[in-house]
Amino acid sequence: MESSIADTNMANKKPTSTYRIQSKDELYIKVNSLNPKTYDFFNGGVSNSNLGTNNNDISLYLNSYTVNDSGFIQLPVVGKVEIKGLTINEAAARLEESLQRFLTEVSVTVKLSGFNITLLGEVKHPGRHTAYVSQMNVLEALALAGDMTPYGNRQKVFLIREEKGKEQIYFLNLLDRNLIHSNNFNLLPNDIIYVEPLDAKTWGFETFPYNIIFSSLTTFIALMALILQLKK
Repeated sequence: MESSIADTNMANKKPTSTYRIQSKDELYIKVNSLNPKTYDFFNGGVSNSNLGTNNNDISLYLNSYTVNDSGFIQLPVVGKVEIKGLTINEAAARLEESLQRFLTEVSVTVKLSGFNITLLGEVKHPGRHTAYVSQMNVLEALALAGDMTPYGNRQKVFLIREEKGKEQIYFLNLLDRNLIHSNNFNLLPNDIIYVEPLDAKTWGFETFPYNIIFSSLTTFIALMALILQLKK
């Protein structure tokens, strides 16, 4: 994929753009209509009353639909419905249209089952993290990874995001108070955050070549002692 780099240390930007569904997204879909016995079938046999009490992380995942690589989900009876590239509201409208042949006065609620973020570099717990929220900012994402390590450079944080089939790379300065007005302060699902190490880490306490320095110093002292001895 193509990539480009942009700077986000600018104020007065609009909030982040509306998220569009991607392949491998997990979607929670809740169907309502005038006939509960019918719409329960589309909710995996779970009534709406039970859906309201069983929405823990595991049940939310198990009752979710996965968007396949081609951008479709598989609904019972209805079959494949393409929703990749749609917003959440657009996906709900398309599903309602598909279900109108089977249900009366149907309404559909669509939500992301999990907000997936990958954090790499100088964070305490690098890897892929999932939060069951509808929105997350970069500071909240770092909290998921236990914050930065002492070597994390808060002025050099990279945000990698796929936009229209291209990988975009943005620079974030967490010490810039204007960051909260940035277009990328709020994250999108599947974003990648990379925290660059401080320059000092290269010659930090753990990595500084003390043995080489001490060895050279010892050799120098011995050489000077020999020279002084020869001059006597």
